[in-house]
Amino acid sequence: MSAEEMKRKARAFVLIETKPGKEKEVMEKLLKYEEVKEVHIYSGEMDLIAVLETEREMLVPSSKKVADLVIDKIQSIKEIQDTETIIPTYSKTKWLERV
Repeated sequence: MSAEEMKRKARAFVLIETKPGKEKEVMEKLLKYEEVKEVHIYSGEMDLIAVLETEREMLVPSSKKVADLVIDKIQSIKEIQDTETIIPTYSKTKWLERV
């Protein structure tokens, strides 16, 4: 993804607590959503971290698009117990150009 493409995208990170033993099942369900680009299982208070990416728009704030996705889709997955959403206010990314 080029630097120009990144400027048109908004990213968010969702920390997810699942019911015990349901991490992989939730991971597969999350990956069905177009906006979910990555899902990682990790050890900690929560079980998963999902990386979301939405298109930036003039009339709809990125934070609203992320909130709608989390509330309407992600939190509706019955194996999820809790979520915490992180929307960066400023980011820098080092990308390698793909050949």
